[in-house]
Amino acid sequence: VELGSFDAIIGMDWLAKYQAVIVYAVKMVFPEDLSGLPPTRPVEFQIDLVPGAAPVAQAPYRLAPSEMKELVEQLKELSDKGFIRPSSSPW
Repeated sequence: VELGSFDAIIGMDWLAKYQAVIVYAVKMVFPEDLSGLPPTRPVEFQIDLVPGAAPVAQAPYRLAPSEMKELVEQLKELSDKGFIRPSSSPW
């Protein structure tokens, strides 16, 4: 087995037998609670649509009941904080 940049390959059985502790630093990439919306940027984006194009009706993605419950909770939380609002777009 080529080790590459690793000094050793240790399996879970060895870690459990010797009650080894793996120490690693975890960086918080996303904060647990956002303080608000980011500042307004000087650039505004737009999507140019094809003239005369109309929205296509499509059923929403299917979710398991547990996923749907989590989605509803997250949408409510984001809506309550003012981060999102119901869409008024025909698209």
